[in-house]
Order: sequence, then C-alpha cells, then structure tokens
Amino acid sequence: AEAHRLGDRVPGAATRLARRAVRPDLVPEWLPEIPGPAARRPPGTRREGAAAVYFPACVNRIFGGPDDAHGPGLAEAVVAVSARAGRPVWIPDDVVGTCCATIWHSKGYDGGTRLMANRIVEAAWRWTDGARLPVVVDASSCTLGLAHEVVPYLTESSRKLHARLTVLDSLDWAADELLPRLTIERRTSSAVVHPTCSMRHLGNTGRLTALAGAVAEEVVVPDDAACCAFAGDRGMLHKELTAAATAREAAEVTARDYDAHLSANRMCEIGMDRATGRSYRSVLLELERATRPAGVRGAADKSIGPGR
Repeated sequence: AEAHRLGDRVPGAATRLARRAVRPDLVPEWLPEIPGPAARRPPGTRREGAAAVYFPACVNRIFGGPDDAHGPGLAEAVVAVSARAGRPVWIPDDVVGTCCATIWHSKGYDGGTRLMANRIVEAAWRWTDGARLPVVVDASSCTLGLAHEVVPYLTESSRKLHARLTVLDSLDWAADELLPRLTIERRTSSAVVHPTCSMRHLGNTGRLTALAGAVAEEVVVPDDAACCAFAGDRGMLHKELTAAATAREAAEVTARDYDAHLSANRMCEIGMDRATGRSYRSVLLELERATRPAGVRGAADKSIGPGR
C-alpha cells in the first residue's frame, strides 16, 4: 500500500520513461484507472463469535480504497454486511505477509509459489482453528488460487491440512450465507455484470448474477462478456491486450447507460474500467449499500469493534 501511495504521486509519464529505460515486461505503467489504496489498518473484527475467517486478497489490501470519500472500502463493506446478516467475520492480525500465491504462480516463480502456498495453508489452518471455520476470500482469482492452484506446490503435510480447509469465494459467502438473512432497503435501476475467468473456473457466475439481481431491478450479462486479459498486472504491462480482448464487450456495455457496473475481482474491474470508461466495483459493495439501514452513513455498523 505504501508503494501505491507513492505511485499516486508519480505521473504516468515517469513510468513510461522507466519502461523504455528498463523493459516493458518488467515495469508496469501507472494507469489513471488505478483506484486509491485501502485503509492502512483493516476494520476491527472479533475472533470470538466469528462465523468465518475473512482473508482480504492482496490486491484488495492495496487497491481496496472507497469509491467515494464517504463510502466504504471493500474490506469495510464485507465486515459490515456480514455482521448485519448475523454472520460476522474475523480478519486475522497477522494476515500481512501472506497471500494466495497466485501472483507467484502466474509469473512462473516456482520457489516463491511453493513458499507462499505452504505459508498460507499453515496460517489458514491456525486461523480456522483446525478447519472449524471457512475461509472467505474477496477476489475470485485468489479464491481459485487458494482453493485449487496451490495444491501441486504443497508439502505432504500441508496438502493434508489443505484437504480439510473450506475456502469460499466472497460471491458464495454473500449469496448463500448473507443474502437470505438481509433486508434489501434500496435497489438501483440497472446493473451490468462482468463474470471473470476465475468465476467460470469456480462455477459461481450464477452467484454474481443472483447478487446483482437482489440489488438491481434489471441485470444484464453482456453477450460478448469474456476474458478481460488484464491478468493481474498484465494489463499494466501490455495495454493492447486488454484493449483487444475487451473491445466487443466494451462496445456492448457503453451502448447504453447502467446505474452499476459489477464484478468481484479487483484487477478485472480495473481492466473493465479502462476498457469502458465506466466504474466497475465488487457486487459486495453494492450489497452493503443496498442493505444499509436508513440513517447509517457508510458501512460502519457500530456493533463492530476491535477485538480478537
């Protein structure tokens, strides 16, 4: 996050110069669509009484800032809407320094993948009190990584632990555990959704449309919805890939106005922001807004406080 804050002060021209001086495949270009950083500290949560361990993905710890000055960031929204549904989540104190290992795997760094894969599985086992609680992950690509892609890199002992863990994508958590316990206070008129590649692999694109249907009167899945090709930081290294991959979907999305543009994977949302000029965000942010009691400003429910 500190690097991101520094990046806010570095113009795109500077990163373009660095890319020419080094190599375009090594230095990402700072794009105007990059969102603001998340809060320095995660929202206060309690381990006691938690229904799940909440693992905020690295990309949401870095790029998880609020959409506006008064709105919540993604972590705040997930914590608030989970508590509102009577299914509070707990963010471990030592979540910093762990990740799902997807970024290592996608870059071909086998040593880093092996190290981080085993580290996160061992940590998740401890956080969940030996798999007593599920782990909720708030980015679909990271859910896929932790649930499936880490397995070949695990030691025999870690693989046994992993087999007993329950890893839930935030879409599954929200659709199955939260939505039935929530009251929709307000709905937006229309929403267009972007199902991601990892959602297709996880088989939960239907959860995205179900949640969107709960918060919007009209939900549209573009006929040409496909891979955005942003692929982590790939869209910051080769903008032309995202431009080519999203051209047809972007044309369909921008042919009319929508009140909300929804997905559940931060880097794909950035890619779609760039492709369409619209602001995509997690459907969980919209679920929090739609279920926020009248008179409550932002996501913060006063029942949520610090603790272990």
